[in-house]
Amino acid sequence: MATIHPSAVISPGAQLADSVEVGPLCFIGPNVKIGAHTRLLAQCHITGHTEIGEGNTFYPFATVGTLGQDFHASEKTLSYVRIGDGNIFREASTVHAGTEDGTETVIGSNCMFMNCAHVGHNVKVGNGVILVSSAVLGGHSQVMDHAILSGLVAVHQFCKVGRYVMLSGGSVFSKDIPPFMMAEGRNGGIKMVNVIGMQRAGFSQESIRAMRDVFKLFVRSGLNISNALAKIKSDVPQLPEVLEFIEFCETSKRGVLCSREGHRD
Repeated sequence: MATIHPSAVISPGAQLADSVEVGPLCFIGPNVKIGAHTRLLAQCHITGHTEIGEGNTFYPFATVGTLGQDFHASEKTLSYVRIGDGNIFREASTVHAGTEDGTETVIGSNCMFMNCAHVGHNVKVGNGVILVSSAVLGGHSQVMDHAILSGLVAVHQFCKVGRYVMLSGGSVFSKDIPPFMMAEGRNGGIKMVNVIGMQRAGFSQESIRAMRDVFKLFVRSGLNISNALAKIKSDVPQLPEVLEFIEFCETSKRGVLCSREGHRD
């Protein structure tokens, strides 16, 4: 049987694996499913149609599955939150459900959401992502694997953050940030390749050199985006990371972040 503190409220219908631990003053709603070895330390609120995998840890005042902060959100809406395995949700972090029937907010595995981090409605978060304290993801945004959002970063709704991106603290973005890059400011621009992140992740020196060449052509050449991408295709070895960068930019719907001075398509 799950270990449940006497002061916790577990609604009828909630499904808890035998090894789940529920601490003092927690609330779990009737449509919640929680996997093995997940711990709710104290005063957590898990509600909505929420499915949580194995080995997650929720610190006090973490809130998951409540309505999105949208006037269209309704208690009658049948939307979902799906969370993978091995995530950490620190104090007062929040994850909101989708705002339309059949929609979902999805979080992968092995992520950390530090205190007061916010995952808005209909957001998609990959694996190994870190949101530092008070980082905010607007509705329908997407953060891909192993990105790091420093403290007080805000990502505008519908924006996309690529793999292994690192965003500097206090920055605000309303454009997509391509993979393997570091960016800062209020749409301030790409500053450099996330070399340290790529090295720690085991990317080859060949791949890192190729991304340095991509950076020079995309950010510093003075070319507009379409011409810079054409130059990248012709001049840079078409390694998987380079192809990923190109595809990300070519499929962007909001436009991609470039230099502080900006580029025109």
